[in-house]
Amino acid sequence: MKCMICEHGDTTQGNTTVTLEKNGATIVFKHVPALVCSNCGEKYIEDTTTKELLKKANDIQKSGVQVDIREYSLSAA
Repeated sequence: MKCMICEHGDTTQGNTTVTLEKNGATIVFKHVPALVCSNCGEKYIEDTTTKELLKKANDIQKSGVQVDIREYSLSAA
């Protein structure tokens, strides 16, 4: 797909790091699958992956941690 930000680059499959903050907790997921623009580096995460990240982050935050860093996987929570 064409990048919606720079409108010049094409996106290719890659990875990114996602940092989420909620109620004083900081949760970092590394190596999250994403489409990455070849021109500007903008990253796009699919809706299903975003929903999974938010669910996992909510579960992690409920456990009472303040900082959590983990590799992304379907079993990361």
